[in-house]
Formats: sequence, structure tokens, C-alpha cells
Amino acid sequence: MLRSHITAFLFSAFFVFIAAGCSETPNQVGSKLLPGKDLLLIDTTTVFAVSSTSIPVINTTASSPRLLLGKVNTIESWGLIRFASLPDSIKLLPFISAQLNLRTIYHFGDSLGTFSVAIHNVLMYWSSDSLTIDSLKAPGFYDTKISGTGNFSSVVDTETITISVDTSMIRTWGTVSDTLTTNFGILLQPTNSSVVKGFGTFSQGDATLWPQLVLCFQGSGGVTDTLIVNTGSNRFVATGPAPNWPSDSTHIYVQNGFAYRGAVDFDVSSLPLHAAIHKATLQLTFDPNRSKSNYFTTDSLRAYFVGDDGTTLTYLESISEVSQVGTAKLYQIPVGPFIQRWLRGSISRRLVIAGFDEWSALDLFSLYGAASDKSLKPKMTIYYSLIQ
Repeated sequence: MLRSHITAFLFSAFFVFIAAGCSETPNQVGSKLLPGKDLLLIDTTTVFAVSSTSIPVINTTASSPRLLLGKVNTIESWGLIRFASLPDSIKLLPFISAQLNLRTIYHFGDSLGTFSVAIHNVLMYWSSDSLTIDSLKAPGFYDTKISGTGNFSSVVDTETITISVDTSMIRTWGTVSDTLTTNFGILLQPTNSSVVKGFGTFSQGDATLWPQLVLCFQGSGGVTDTLIVNTGSNRFVATGPAPNWPSDSTHIYVQNGFAYRGAVDFDVSSLPLHAAIHKATLQLTFDPNRSKSNYFTTDSLRAYFVGDDGTTLTYLESISEVSQVGTAKLYQIPVGPFIQRWLRGSISRRLVIAGFDEWSALDLFSLYGAASDKSLKPKMTIYYSLIQ
């Protein structure tokens, strides 16, 4: 029995000793056990943008959830829809009518403004990623003959509009077994002046929002047959004012829809070459007086890494957060991995800034550029340590 008590006492004493030695609270004795070289020394530095500009890009809208169509001030957006090939079963059936149904889900400008559009037959193939407003308006791209018009005093954001379409245009498309492709779809040309409406596209998860082509035929025995085509491809092409944006170094213009992106250059030569980047944040200051938005706006930006050949690598991105400091609205974007790449030999020291909804909206984010006052210009705060 005595031996058991002695063993228990020794075990308890050992446990108390270990617990005391593993205390999370540092003391004067423990702090001197680690040599200084084994402690991680974090340093911080702030660098400001050395240059900035705004650059136009060809916006890929083929997968956009919205088809933007209309005019507001100097902004205009044209739409394209190509419905799937028609079945051979309708080849010899007489047409009764044809109509296009579009479901509204967005607007930019006067939500209750008049909306109107003209429909044309497209005469050539349009790529999903290279069409510009100039190539769209070039002679020969579409038939100047109007094959349908829609005129509406106003269109709310949850409404389906119907536009009658010339059946002779539909007939020129042929059917699925035709060896010669003649179905290049329809062009929707805006003819209004105060609003851009957004319509559901084939990329929407809800099929009730997809564009529809409703065709009525004279069937056998005088019976009316109806065919609804609701699959295909679409995109929009927008344009707007940007007279001096690329040359304005006091501001960066990030325009959704057209689109424009900001480009910001930094000099990080003050950082040690072999530094480990623990955290880096890009700070951009918002200028509300030169920006445009509405309640559809996603208030967020994307930062992209730029390769040494100048290519914007959209698969290397970071998303902003918004903060308010006094009266200033700031976009904070974590860019630590980008800075680490710079220190590992990347030659480019540029970041590209795009709107979060670049392919589906028309918001304009105006940010202060490199030539602004130091308190407003883009800056990066970097936390790093030297690799031992």
C-alpha cells in the first residue's frame, strides 16, 4: 500500500511539473530559452502606385445571365440571339405567326422609360468572344430590312415582353438537315433613348427566364400547331463614352458591360528579394462623383495578376471587400500571393482591376489613380519577414 501511495505522489508531482513547464503564459525564464534568431520578425511597408491607366477590353458576354438591350445617354447595347435549328417536320408547313418572348430581369437608367427595339436577320457567323460594336455595325453583318419591332411605353423588371417577327425571315433559316447554314440568328437593335433593359438568357438556371421563339403553323386538317424553341446562344455588345479615360492618370475607370478595366503599377524594389509575404492588401479609394450604379449593382471589384507578356491572367484573381474610413469608401483587396510571385522572379509589377459583374451590368466604378493626392492614390500595405 505504501508503495502505491509513493507511486501516485511521484506521478502527481511529475504532472504538475509538466503543466507548469507548458504554460501558455510566457515568463522571464522561458522567454530566454529561445535564441533571437529563432523568433519570426514581421516587418511592414507601404508602397504607392507609380502609374495607373484604364484599358478597354473585348467583353465576353456569351455566358452572361443577362442580355442587355437599349440606350441611355451615350451608352447603347445591342443583342444577338441564335435559336437552335428548326426541325425538318415544319419544312413544308405554312406559317401563321412568329413571336419572340423575352423576360426582363434588370435595368440601367430610367426604369419606367419607354423601350423600343428593331429586329434584323443576321447574315454571318458571330464569334462568342471577338465581336465588337464596330464589327456588328459593319455593312453586311445583318440585313437592314426590319423584320419586327417592339414598342413599349415602359417595361417593369419582372415582365415578359412579346415582339412579333416576320415569318419570312424565319423561313430563310431552313431546317436542321440543310447542308448550308443560313440560321445566324437575329439582331436586336435598340431604338429608345433612356433605359437599357436586361433580359434572361440561356445561361439562367431558371428555364422560365430563357428567350423563346414561338412559331405557329397551319397543320393538317386546318389545325394550328405550335412550336416553342427555347435553346440556343446569345450575347450582347455594348459601347459608351470613354474619351480620355486611358490618359487620365488621376482616375481609374472600371466600367462593366463595354468594358474598361483599371491597370495599376507598383515598385516593390524596397522589399528584400527573399522575403516571405504574410499579408498584402491593395487599397483603392472610390470617387462617387464620377461613378454610376443602381440597386442591381454588385459593389465589388476583382484584381487580376498580369503575366510578363502583358496577358491578364483571369484565373489568378482576388475579390475586394468594402470599408468606410471617415467619409471615404475604400476597396480592400488581398494580393499577398501576387506580391510573392513578383519577388520570385516575375517581371511585371501590374495588377488589373475589373468589375465583379463585368459581363452582365453597366456600372461604372471611378477610383483615384496614381497621380492623385497621396492620401487617395492606390497603395499596398505589405507584411513580410526574412527567410532564415
